[in-house]
Amino acid sequence: VKQMMNLNTDQGITYSLSILQEVDYPEVLFWLGIKPLNFGDLHDLLANISNDRLITVIDDLQENYLISPIKQAGCFVLTKGGQELAHLIISLGVWGRQQMDENKGIDSVQVVMPDSLMNQKELLKYRSIVEQYI
Repeated sequence: VKQMMNLNTDQGITYSLSILQEVDYPEVLFWLGIKPLNFGDLHDLLANISNDRLITVIDDLQENYLISPIKQAGCFVLTKGGQELAHLIISLGVWGRQQMDENKGIDSVQVVMPDSLMNQKELLKYRSIVEQYI
């Protein structure tokens, strides 16, 4: 995200897209939008990301006030702005998938997203489903 601060822009959409285009950012925001998670659980929900990369992503999202710098009970928590962006990421992901399916003449499946009451084992079952959207 540091690079995106160098963008010469005053458009909100450009700023939003610069966050969404960063590798791994939408996925981290998505999962933390479901519920606060500790580093290990968050890492397990993200496929193919190294510890170092996850640390960098968390640091960047904290610098941009999307993840709170203060953990709650050892878990990373989204700020109000982070929560709002996480909801938009879900909406954009679902919209995009439905458009892709419709363009191919495929009926879109009913979307069932994980929720905050699920434990880690239940959340992990959603990992492959979420990857179709986010």
